[in-house]
Amino acid sequence: MCCYLLLLYTLSDCKASFGSGAGSSRGGSSRGKGGSSRGKGGGGHWGHDSARHVVKSDSLKQKTTFVPWGKGKGDKGKGKGKGKEPRSSVKPPVVRVDADAIGRHCEVKNAHGSSIQAMCMTEQGIYTASQDKSMKRWKPAKGASGCYELTAELTIPLPDSCHSLLFSNGWLFCGLWDGQVKAFSQDGAEATMKGHNRRVTTLAVHQGVLMSGGADREVRLWQMDPATKTFNCTHTIEESMPGPINKIHPLGGHLFVGGLHGLAMLDLSTLKVTKLLPPTKAVSDMLEFQGHIIVAYTEGGLRIFDAEGTLKSEMKMLEAGPILKIAGLDSGPRVLCGHIRGQVTTITLPSFEFKTEFQALAGQKVDSLLCAGHDGIFLVGSQDGSLQLWQRLEGGLPS
Repeated sequence: MCCYLLLLYTLSDCKASFGSGAGSSRGGSSRGKGGSSRGKGGGGHWGHDSARHVVKSDSLKQKTTFVPWGKGKGDKGKGKGKGKEPRSSVKPPVVRVDADAIGRHCEVKNAHGSSIQAMCMTEQGIYTASQDKSMKRWKPAKGASGCYELTAELTIPLPDSCHSLLFSNGWLFCGLWDGQVKAFSQDGAEATMKGHNRRVTTLAVHQGVLMSGGADREVRLWQMDPATKTFNCTHTIEESMPGPINKIHPLGGHLFVGGLHGLAMLDLSTLKVTKLLPPTKAVSDMLEFQGHIIVAYTEGGLRIFDAEGTLKSEMKMLEAGPILKIAGLDSGPRVLCGHIRGQVTTITLPSFEFKTEFQALAGQKVDSLLCAGHDGIFLVGSQDGSLQLWQRLEGGLPS
């Protein structure tokens, strides 16, 4: 059939070991409109805006709680996490995990007024998006204690609660509860994409095409008009979708679509579902690693498939129970799994073996995970709006 139309203004994600795939797509209906202003790119390792056109306020200066790694209780990481029923009790949160050389730098209480649903990294800093209808940008910096602090630099009001974020080639895309996708460009342009009629849960970019998946059981493909910087919906895919969609990820010539009723493989040359991969259980998240896709199921198990959908490995239900989010940590490397009762499980790669599990949050859901892509740094976003910054050190934690 038809292959992807090439855009003059290409959107692309650059990742290292944990990356995005390759493939193709086609053309259709619907448009978003351009808009007003945002800050432009900055300097330094983390970057900052030289001119900001969004709200900045002293109210953003939340207090950050620091607990040096040498104090507090360590987690010994007991339990293998395979084939066991999840325990019902929740342990007190820890600040260091000696079993996997992981330590917490800081925690920002009330970083948002509600659940932090999504996070992403840009040259300007760390963006978090919440059900409180706002997106914030955070600047990490080392304090006097040697631990990183997180300072909120700005907030961007959103028209509705945000459930997915994606940064690609100068554009920041926000998937909203009401089905809109709001887009902000580093050059100050804005765009709004309307098409989904329920929350947009997942976003991806592949060969210059923006893809969105939602609770309305649809995958939509969007292409940008470089002259007007508006996005046109070229295709809407509904047939054979695995229920309300939680995650999409392109790999090879396919788009993997994870939903309430399992995992589907969409052929990107025909835009037709060619396979439904067992089991027919809810998929919570996906992660690409070395040409394979790691799939996390809500019940607490994980599977690895190759680009053709062949099952390569399987991990039964983790001891910490239901999984909400997974992320790829460069240090190790590791798969991090965020759980419904505030635990984080670490799994070694490429051996795909359980390493340890620790209590990051005091019984709150781990609603988002973000790995910085360097120095073993990762962030945990909580159901109650708190934000934590952690680090895994290859040589072990300081005593």
